[in-house]
Amino acid sequence: MVELFGAGFDDRNPGWRKPLEKTPNYALALIISGKLSYRINNVVLHLKKGDLLFIPMGSMREGFHTDEIHPHQKYWATFTIPRREELRMPMLGQSEPCVIKSREYDYMKQRLEQLIGQWMGKLPYFEDICSGILLDLLGRMNRELDEGQHPSPVLGIVTRIQEYVLAHYREDIRVDRLAELVHRSPNYVSASFKKLTGQTPKSYIHQVKVSAARDLIIQHHVTIGEASEYVGFCDQAYFNRIFKKIYGYPPSQLYLQD
Repeated sequence: MVELFGAGFDDRNPGWRKPLEKTPNYALALIISGKLSYRINNVVLHLKKGDLLFIPMGSMREGFHTDEIHPHQKYWATFTIPRREELRMPMLGQSEPCVIKSREYDYMKQRLEQLIGQWMGKLPYFEDICSGILLDLLGRMNRELDEGQHPSPVLGIVTRIQEYVLAHYREDIRVDRLAELVHRSPNYVSASFKKLTGQTPKSYIHQVKVSAARDLIIQHHVTIGEASEYVGFCDQAYFNRIFKKIYGYPPSQLYLQD
């Protein structure tokens, strides 16, 4: 089982800096906004929104802002993992850091939010839940690395669909419209998308919409109704159900967190 040592959210801290030190555990970080840089084993990595960074255990790491005027936001976690899991995931066996621009950014962001919530809440069985979330994230990152080494036509189709959804999430997006976009049948699009990402196009659309609405509520303090309408939900009750299905709690709880 994965053992989590820490998880959190760096939120535009202008004084953020990581001094040069050896990392005793593995680290995973997803950049939400802004820019920053890491020097890891004498290699400088410039990171921005959407980058998912894996740092091997034992690396010499130093971190600093790239843009002092617009400090970054990121989710992070540090952990160890049994040797048998290392052997199953090639990324864990390498000595150099790894950065990918995940095509599952919204899913990764959602899962890291859940991970941090479980870690901070420390309710019964939180260790097991955190372990499962981390294995999910690591497995998906390894899969994306493997697919990047062996690209396929399906990967191009799925990437184009995801880019379209991210650009048009406020609209009423239907599978037949996505099928027209990539010149394939709706059944082919649905099957290919689920095979590659593990979720249906409809689930991905809901995920992107709800994630955007959540950010609006937290960062701009809009009402649930305003947020749901902004991302294209005509029925707030339906939005509430989808939100709870994705995050495990109703959107009204966001105001309690604030």
